[in-house]
Amino acid sequence: MRFLALTALLLSAASARTALWLRPPSTPDALERTLVAAKAAGFTDVLLEGFYHGRTIWRSAVAPMKTSYDALDVAARVSRREGLNLSVWMETLYWRPAAKFGVPVTPLWSDGLATRTADGRDSLAVSDLGFVDPAEPRVGEVLEALVRELTARDANVGLHLDYLRYPREADFGFSAGNFAAFTRRTGKDARAIRKFDDGGNVTSDWHAWSDVRRDAVTSLANRLITAYRDAGGRSLVSAAVFSGSDPLQDWGSWRGLDVAMPMFYLPWPSLYPVALLPWPRSENVWPGVQDRADVPLERQLEIVRRQGFPNVAVFGWTPR
Repeated sequence: MRFLALTALLLSAASARTALWLRPPSTPDALERTLVAAKAAGFTDVLLEGFYHGRTIWRSAVAPMKTSYDALDVAARVSRREGLNLSVWMETLYWRPAAKFGVPVTPLWSDGLATRTADGRDSLAVSDLGFVDPAEPRVGEVLEALVRELTARDANVGLHLDYLRYPREADFGFSAGNFAAFTRRTGKDARAIRKFDDGGNVTSDWHAWSDVRRDAVTSLANRLITAYRDAGGRSLVSAAVFSGSDPLQDWGSWRGLDVAMPMFYLPWPSLYPVALLPWPRSENVWPGVQDRADVPLERQLEIVRRQGFPNVAVFGWTPR
């Protein structure tokens, strides 16, 4: 009954789109079954995790392969047959999980690429996620090459950017590229500035430092979106973005971004009307919700759409 209710809801608005964040299953048959089930359930778009843990789901000349089969090839074939819109979901700056997860470290990783705090810690020291720094030239080179390679394989596959930000557990971005940019703008050394003045107010120097780091993220976003279009990409460019305030992730200024997907993984559906208040009612904003056993997905979708958002993205759905 739940499957039928969800299908009816997803199909009730013909123009509405419902996207699914999906990590490839371990076998090609399982991926095909999942995509077929997603279409039957009423999903219109699939955001297939394609670059994660610093590895790809296709045979790449740029990065090592994550899956034991070419999941992009399978997904593209099945999506065309089923009428699904397919995008590759890239964990853009998150390249390395913490050691406790037992995930092999990608050969793309080097400590010199890691984003750092003022006292030299990388993000693994304060969280389970190892981020590289967008201001490091090698990072942009690798990511642009991946985008161009992906688009050369299939120009009809969209691009979905995730983790295109600095970690939020501390102040990150203390890298050589950002130091140089700050000095060019201000004539000062970012390592010598104060965040707060004696009155507890954020200093003008720190605001300038935040601008430099924000611009590093924006510059990378613009570079990747431009690379996708220049390489012939014909589909949707979207990004998973923070639903709260993140001054270093100014996604509204990312040139060519078609859709923003702010993530609202809320414990109670009744919170959606308040949480969504700051967001413009637009077909280009697809709120992200989480499918959970204790909160029916159809209830979440109904509430979000009632707030004026026809398109929604879903995390955590699996075939029933």
